[in-house]
Amino acid sequence: MDSPLNSTIGARMSAYLITANDYKKQRKRLNKKLLKLRHDLNLTTQDTKNYKDKESQSKITKEQFELNDKYGLIYLYLAERDLLYALELKNMMEIETNKSSINLIKTKLKRSLQHSYKLLDITNNLKGKTKVETYIYSSLIAGQYSTTAKKWKNALNSFSIAKCSLDYLLSIESDEFQKTLYNEILETLIEPSLNLSMSQLELKGDLKTISRKYSHDEKFPQISPVLKLIDVEFTKDISSEIELIRQIKWRNHSAEIYNDEIAFKIMEINKENWQGFDGNQFDCLITKWLQILELHKLDNEKNQDDDDLDQVQNRAILLTYVNYNLLFTKLKRDLLLIGQLKDKKDIIRLFSGIIIIIEELKELPGVYNDEELSESLESLEKFYKAKKNVEIAECYQINGRYKESLKIYKYILDDFDINYKTQFPFELSTNEEIAIFKQQLKSKLLQNQINSQFELSKGFEGYTIENMNKYPSGPIINLTKLQPIQCKPVLFDIGYNYINYNSVNRKNENQIETEKKGFFGLFK
Repeated sequence: MDSPLNSTIGARMSAYLITANDYKKQRKRLNKKLLKLRHDLNLTTQDTKNYKDKESQSKITKEQFELNDKYGLIYLYLAERDLLYALELKNMMEIETNKSSINLIKTKLKRSLQHSYKLLDITNNLKGKTKVETYIYSSLIAGQYSTTAKKWKNALNSFSIAKCSLDYLLSIESDEFQKTLYNEILETLIEPSLNLSMSQLELKGDLKTISRKYSHDEKFPQISPVLKLIDVEFTKDISSEIELIRQIKWRNHSAEIYNDEIAFKIMEINKENWQGFDGNQFDCLITKWLQILELHKLDNEKNQDDDDLDQVQNRAILLTYVNYNLLFTKLKRDLLLIGQLKDKKDIIRLFSGIIIIIEELKELPGVYNDEELSESLESLEKFYKAKKNVEIAECYQINGRYKESLKIYKYILDDFDINYKTQFPFELSTNEEIAIFKQQLKSKLLQNQINSQFELSKGFEGYTIENMNKYPSGPIINLTKLQPIQCKPVLFDIGYNYINYNSVNRKNENQIETEKKGFFGLFK
């Protein structure tokens, strides 16, 4: 069996029905389909005198449907035909209203609902999305009938069932065409009808919370079993199980939380013991805040035409509250990551990201008008800019460029006017931390001055011959004054080069021969 919603509501949407005549044409087209289907299934009755006894259309069984699912289309088309007739009359009533037309609309809607109940009966063994769609179609007819009859509690129950069931189908559907159809049904049929019922019953809250709460009323026993076919998460009424927070406070403002799911998620986050968290656990917190932000944005989009100024203000305060906590959670996560890093480039990059986050905090609605918070955020931005500059200065210092490093430290201290007038989430930074950081800066400045002076003097005292490939860096006029060295003069060294070595050797040889003539040199 094809998608019941696509065969009925989808066909209506594709035909762009606006006027009563448009609905009439669509009803006739559907009537032709129904007639052809009856012939194909051999459900026509020629004997009109004994029609009730011989007709087989109203006697279709589950067994027949299991053999051929086209039998289900008979009841689906019958329900849609009567519904189209009711919508046609409703459009005609915009021109001329009379009591008989209203009664006829109710009659047609009631017949349409009865046909849908028969469809549910023969498709009882059906499973999967098609089964859920048949229940949704029946609940939509029940809701329209209840709205026409002004039975608002019944209408609220039936449309709540339809919304919960359709939300479930949207979560498991992968086909984009079907998703588009489901969203169209939600936005054009279910949600406006729910809002109407809520206003008539003077109920306040978001559509998701209301639908989950009132889907269990069982005003229509034939439709309620669908709640067992869908995931319990889509019908779970949180407010009936636990006591939820109904209000949040941000600075000097307070706002009511109109969405039970948002209230529950905020409560879960507030229970977290963040003091022992690492970077990965803060990532989980960020994900939770993002989920809350997404829920709130969706509700804002659906209620952007709300004329209730209190509700508009509540939503604005809640939006700032969520963004404020989300940004500070990101900031705390990045600070934890900085503590785990050693590479200066990564640390400087993260500090740049932190400064961007603080800029986003300053742009939040309500921050500019809060003088204490605004000035404290300015100081916080200065603090992390100073820490970023310290990392840059240390990079210069490591590379022996003390002059540049010294300039950065002096620049930081000259502009170091930081004072917090309020506390930040996660104990992010305090005035005590600022005082300690300032003392550390002064120590670093002094240390850098010493290193710079030492490096300056070191360039003037290098020995000329200490290294053949290294030369003194100072100018020649600053060389140490040259002085003579005391030593003993040796005259032999002066006259050494003037001695004739050959004549001296011959003289020595003659002397030796003469001496050998005597006995031991005593006699000549």
